[in-house]
Amino acid sequence: MEVHQLRYALAVADEGSFTAAAQALHVTQSGVSAQVALLERELDTRLFDRTPKGTRVAPSAVPVLDQVRRALAELDRVRTTADEINGLVSGTVAVGTVAGLSWPAFLDGIQSVHDDHPGLELSLREGRSFELQADVVAGRLDVALVSWPDQPLAGLSSWVALDERVVAVVGPRHPWTARAQVSAAELLHVPVICTSEGTGMRLAYSTLMRAEGLAAPVSWDVTLPTTARALAARGLGVAVVTSSSADAPSDLHQVRIASAHATSRLGLVWRADPPPSAAARATLATLRAHLEQPQ
Repeated sequence: MEVHQLRYALAVADEGSFTAAAQALHVTQSGVSAQVALLERELDTRLFDRTPKGTRVAPSAVPVLDQVRRALAELDRVRTTADEINGLVSGTVAVGTVAGLSWPAFLDGIQSVHDDHPGLELSLREGRSFELQADVVAGRLDVALVSWPDQPLAGLSSWVALDERVVAVVGPRHPWTARAQVSAAELLHVPVICTSEGTGMRLAYSTLMRAEGLAAPVSWDVTLPTTARALAARGLGVAVVTSSSADAPSDLHQVRIASAHATSRLGLVWRADPPPSAAARATLATLRAHLEQPQ
């Protein structure tokens, strides 16, 4: 079997189709199909179920593809080790970040990684905190900037860049503009605006309300915190968001939620095992250096 055949098969598993895998690999779909077919013939194992509805990993092939992922990771570390000996940082690093984040310190860090390590193939993908963490656990991302209320997913190491609070944000004409704080129970009597399931903000809100023994209703389910704030500014509800020293200046009124559970964290996560590659470690070090700077 050839290494590229293993990479093709793993791409099909990760992307969900031969066409998407070919696009990700910048090769033809027919080439991917042919090479995966050769690999299946050599292994005497069907790796994928091909149906009119799409392609999915054959249940019996899951342990085979898990081993393929581990084998390719070890092969990549051979190159990393050689580069370390030669004092080079090369290879690929896939970085994830929560959608809509415009934190200058993080973006400056990404630029520094790009400029300081020209031999590094760096990629960036936005998403929801929970999904990004799952991608790091699965090895689809090397490092991600995400938020979590208590602990990140099992199997991840983490570094906290900011301690955040869960707050209520209202427009200039809302009655709560005269309030310094509200109870969690009061959120049950207003239309709540929050980001969608899987985001760090939504998880922080749900965790807070669950800890207080309350439901966590949402009237306006949005994708980005900027949308939540924009709706609150127009008096359409109360935006429940996380807030920190990294927030951009705003004319909206921020109200403290009186609960010991109204907390969240924003930070970097990476796999604990296997340990990160030299390229990923260099990326982490650069990002931390930028995120540690006073806000």
